[in-house]
Amino acid sequence: MSPEWRALLTDELVDLLEPVGKGAGHSAIPGAVLAVVGSGVRPGVVDRLLEALAARCAPAVILVEKPADWALFQRHGVIFLAHDAPPDKVAAMLFALLERQPAVRLLAHEIDLALRCQGGIRNEMDRLHEELHLAAALQRDFTSSPLPRVPGLDINVLFRPVNFVSGDVYSVREVSPSRVAFFVADAVGHGVPAALLTMVLTSSLLSAAAASGTAEGHSPARVLARLNERLCASCLGTGRFATAVYGVIDAETRKVTVAGAGHPLPILLSGGDSSEIETAGPLLGVFDDAEFDQREVSLADDDMLMLYTDGLDAAFPLEASGAQRAVLKRDRWIAELARGTSGSHRRDTSGLLSELQHRLDVQAGSLHGGDDVTALCITACAA
Repeated sequence: MSPEWRALLTDELVDLLEPVGKGAGHSAIPGAVLAVVGSGVRPGVVDRLLEALAARCAPAVILVEKPADWALFQRHGVIFLAHDAPPDKVAAMLFALLERQPAVRLLAHEIDLALRCQGGIRNEMDRLHEELHLAAALQRDFTSSPLPRVPGLDINVLFRPVNFVSGDVYSVREVSPSRVAFFVADAVGHGVPAALLTMVLTSSLLSAAAASGTAEGHSPARVLARLNERLCASCLGTGRFATAVYGVIDAETRKVTVAGAGHPLPILLSGGDSSEIETAGPLLGVFDDAEFDQREVSLADDDMLMLYTDGLDAAFPLEASGAQRAVLKRDRWIAELARGTSGSHRRDTSGLLSELQHRLDVQAGSLHGGDDVTALCITACAA
């Protein structure tokens, strides 16, 4: 049995306990303390004793004149009794406290280990948090470039990742003084794996576009075919794939040539009406011999071409069920967008995207989106 300490409560007793509490560890905890608080004890000595006992998880029976005055402190294995408490009662309590000490020491040791582990996990989480911030910055620098200013075209984008890094990627660049190439893609999944795939897409896009260019201009179908070949070679056997749409618009003639790869169809908004530009093509990174077709449309004054990823559906909730839910939702919000681009209350491109961002905030909150959201709008306007 661990030794019992029986002593009148004095400064010397507390001084003896406190160094144990500060440096020796739990192996030096006394079995139990029996202290008698006499009338001559200086104020504050009992408080020091309680702090020392709590720091070392040591139990005690403390005899005082009025136990009721110490009722709030009677916890964590510290019991206050009257001076005239029966000796057999005091002995029984001390025995019970001594018997529980091995379990208390074990629990205290496990708590120490848990706190150390928690500190290690916190440091690791901080490190991962910092790395993800850096990865997000690198992804933005690598995949996103400033939108070009082209006379006759109003170009704006809404890009809102759900996490630090995004599985969506977009690109708008000038291929000649009056012609602009645009690209929107959505890599499968979320987080870092999807973000890495967007890096592959971005690095492959320029070389695919350069290899597909002719004197007459880029062929979107050919660009997607070459991009698909590169993605199949890079992601062979990984099950990684992406949807995409690529196109070229001539600001002078306002002719748009566009091709798609399993991506949501581009939307043409014109005078309150809307139509989808039908393109056929499989997902990128699945079939290395896939073929893609392309379509041509012409924009009139104030017509808007919109490319988006499927995360935009979250901005327009629909209480419905069944297989037609996604189709009904898309039909509904496309009609809403068309109404917003016509009449006396017509919004410009930036205003439309601001409205979409507001809808996303209302539905899911600015910090808790369900999916990455990208919307690229190109409007024909006076040069």
